[in-house]
Amino acid sequence: MTDRIQGHLTAYSDLLKADIAAINKSIAAVDELIHNNDPHVVHQVLQTLTSYHLDTKWAIVPRQYQWKDWYLLAMHRFLNFAGVKNYTILTPEDREELTMVFEQLQAPGVFQFVENQTSAGGVYFVEMGTQEKLFYWSLERKELFLNSHALTSLLVSNYRAKDTADNIRTVADVLRDFGRYMETTFNYQVDYNVLETADNYQYNLVQTEMPAGMLDRLFVLSAESNYFLQAVENGAAMLLDHNVEIQIFFDENPRAIGGQEWHFKVLDGHDAYSWMDVLLDYDFIGTWYLKERRTIEVASQSGIFEDGLRPMPMTKVQVEVLQPSEEG
Repeated sequence: MTDRIQGHLTAYSDLLKADIAAINKSIAAVDELIHNNDPHVVHQVLQTLTSYHLDTKWAIVPRQYQWKDWYLLAMHRFLNFAGVKNYTILTPEDREELTMVFEQLQAPGVFQFVENQTSAGGVYFVEMGTQEKLFYWSLERKELFLNSHALTSLLVSNYRAKDTADNIRTVADVLRDFGRYMETTFNYQVDYNVLETADNYQYNLVQTEMPAGMLDRLFVLSAESNYFLQAVENGAAMLLDHNVEIQIFFDENPRAIGGQEWHFKVLDGHDAYSWMDVLLDYDFIGTWYLKERRTIEVASQSGIFEDGLRPMPMTKVQVEVLQPSEEG
């Protein structure tokens, strides 16, 4: 064999070995993601896989999972560590792709991760049929932010007419439990907003104008139910079943629209019931809230989600000329 041919084949062999080494590195990371029972190792491996691109030219792997699948597989591992069930991970036979479904749901819903293409980075957990972005996840900054507007649109506005509250609640429970696990295990910053259950939690609201007639409209709807809306200082309260109480009130704040900064509270004595539970279990409150979202709704992390209300700056003069709506 001439030196020229020998050198060519040696270079070819080296290229194959380099590609095979890269493939073996990827396989080792995937094995860790699948089999390692240390959550911190799984979290680290997820960071490796989502930033690693297997771009081999000589030894080709024609069917590969993508970064979005590694996120979903890692979420599955973390939920398993937390003992959370009520969901299934599916993959078709003809391609490498993972999706999450909630088999208890009667309404169709398929969930995957989608890249956030803004400078913030990270990913969104999305219901693919409606494109609702239910939460945002940043590995690097250890952030998990739930999206109050998308959760309400999907679970209440969309699903509630098609399914029972208990079936729909499985979605909310899995997402909240995932957030709790990431918060306690990795010290994530988590914004639960509509899924928060703590009695001492105050649901902050974003409003674009004075919510004129808001409580009057809820009073009319409640009059047709077995529940009574009672006036309290700066707002109203309602006692629901199982000693659950909701409070809708404002604090005086000269920087807020109309000088009123509105809040919701849900109290049950056990830190077990959220605003989302209220919306799912009491259709008249869900109907009321969906209509009031035009001017006021539970806030999500600003700058992360483009849907939902955005605060509208108003001057003192603008506030003074606001008039009650015709509905009020």
